[in-house]
Amino acid sequence: MSQYNYKNCQSLFGYAAAVHIRSEGKCQLCGCGSPLDFDLWRQMTVEHLIGKSQGGYLKQIRTAVAVRFPDLSPAEHESLSHRLDAKNTVTACSFCNSTTSRDINKKTMAELLNEVQGSISDIEAYISSQLQLILERKRKDVQWKLSSVREAFQNEVHPRVISAGASHAQAGLAGSGHTLAVRGVCVRE
Repeated sequence: MSQYNYKNCQSLFGYAAAVHIRSEGKCQLCGCGSPLDFDLWRQMTVEHLIGKSQGGYLKQIRTAVAVRFPDLSPAEHESLSHRLDAKNTVTACSFCNSTTSRDINKKTMAELLNEVQGSISDIEAYISSQLQLILERKRKDVQWKLSSVREAFQNEVHPRVISAGASHAQAGLAGSGHTLAVRGVCVRE
């Protein structure tokens, strides 16, 4: 069998590679992933602070930039679009991405581009500050959700998994091929 083409993992190597490098492979919402660990890193993805429904994907940003700055050259449009996209994307673990990806912000990317006058640098700085506020709000939201999920794990899931593992060992099911996940580490029996 030939080796799997790892480049098919777009959320790790394709469009997301620069985001993960910029974020040092660490979830920018909950902070997990430090130190860098393969088993957690492979579950990372990209979080758009302003999502697709609000014009936060690169193709949509390109359109909004072209409308806002019709006199820029194609190269300047592309450069600004990529800079805004970089500001709008962070690394997120699968939990954080799934619990925040449908958040609706107060303003779309196009609205942010159009609500401030000034130079491109002024507008870019304004958008950066607004995206930082969105990131901070998402971080608070994730901490609130994680608190509840952690408590449920400790009170409901962990005891049942440990109990099931002990039951399997007593019944002689060790080596049965079951997989247990304890403390985020998958262990194959």
